[in-house]
Amino acid sequence: MKSAIIKGKSLSALALALAVALPASAAVIEGYDVSNAVSSTSCGTGYGLWTNTLTSAKCSKFYSFNEGFTFIRSDDGTAKFTGSATNSLGNAASFDLMLTGFTDNYSPVKQGGSFEKADWNFYTALSSGSRITVGGTDYFAKLIGAPDNIGTKPVFQYGTGANDKTEAFGGSVWMDMYSAEGDALFTGMNDHWDLNFDLDLNPDLGPDVDVPAPATLGLLALGVAALRLSRRSKS
Repeated sequence: MKSAIIKGKSLSALALALAVALPASAAVIEGYDVSNAVSSTSCGTGYGLWTNTLTSAKCSKFYSFNEGFTFIRSDDGTAKFTGSATNSLGNAASFDLMLTGFTDNYSPVKQGGSFEKADWNFYTALSSGSRITVGGTDYFAKLIGAPDNIGTKPVFQYGTGANDKTEAFGGSVWMDMYSAEGDALFTGMNDHWDLNFDLDLNPDLGPDVDVPAPATLGLLALGVAALRLSRRSKS
């Protein structure tokens, strides 16, 4: 019995020690509501997502961002751009983009909205698995020209006038799109997809406190379970 108690205590101590030693996950530092950079196009939809050569029908290429679309930044240099959008035909697109490589200084940039770049920031890559789903098909996104785009092509930019369509606070990005098998579908300056958006700071989306990473949570649970087992054994 004493051996079981000692083993239980040792297991709980080890698990708790590992949980403390592992780094916590990234903390949210600010969050924005995403809206359309242009209220409407000639097709009656906002210029949020442009799918370029996905279809031949002009008005089916433009998607307006729906309510609940967010851009959330974390302190580890990553950000999430997630939500949904709809075109004039009622077709839906969903977004799951993870941005990486934050920097406050980058060139070249898209300058359609403003030449003033004092408050502009940038993300220089999209993580693998970043996708836009249209009509049930996943289109996997990379920044245009990636991985050789750094210093030669614009990346994800946001700031005052960075949406490339107005001088409001927002952002924009060009993306090459690939199939799940890695086949290039819509790539290069002629076929890339385009995002243009306005941003409104939402205090309810951040900042956040540090929370344990999933692996840390698992070890904490293991430690607590082992501690309870040792107490039951002792009683």
